[in-house]
Amino acid sequence: MFQTAPGVTIPFPEKIQEQFQVYEGQLIRANISFEKLRPILTEFYQSLPEPLFFVLQMPLSIQEERQLGCDEILHQEVCYLDGQTREQMDSIFRSYGQILLEDGMSQFAIASHASHEEVFIQKYKLADFYSPSPRRFIPLLQRYGLTETSHLFTVWDTFSQETPGECRRIAREELDVYAIAERLKEKGLYRAKIIED
Repeated sequence: MFQTAPGVTIPFPEKIQEQFQVYEGQLIRANISFEKLRPILTEFYQSLPEPLFFVLQMPLSIQEERQLGCDEILHQEVCYLDGQTREQMDSIFRSYGQILLEDGMSQFAIASHASHEEVFIQKYKLADFYSPSPRRFIPLLQRYGLTETSHLFTVWDTFSQETPGECRRIAREELDVYAIAERLKEKGLYRAKIIED
């Protein structure tokens, strides 16, 4: 059965298949069971030409929202770390990958300036693989048992007013995505912008 990340609850996991859909010339969108996310992600960015960059997206705090005149969480902070090697990305994922993958509140991306290819792990851990030639990544997904479909049924298709999904912040030994962002600021991560969620 499809396995969700620890920080994610969806109403009907049995309806989600490990499949992907190709959008020619743009991207592949994929449902990837949690236990396969890390190896697929690692193989993907290891195939990209350097330099790489890393993007981390997190909800603002309620205090920050109030400064923007809002009484609920409506915005995301987008943080950016540029000029990374594959080895530096390996180091980030050795240190923080488990929390980044388990957390339900954040989203992140790894991309190459040279090839203009990117993997974006979005809410509910739906994965988008952007590329001018997305079909080149089909063998990677097939090696992990994913199959191609012409109409991908995602977790978003299971949500309704009566059956919503839930995303939660994950912390391990007091380390969460906000603490990770603070640590990565020492390596050059900076707030690039604030966007509406």
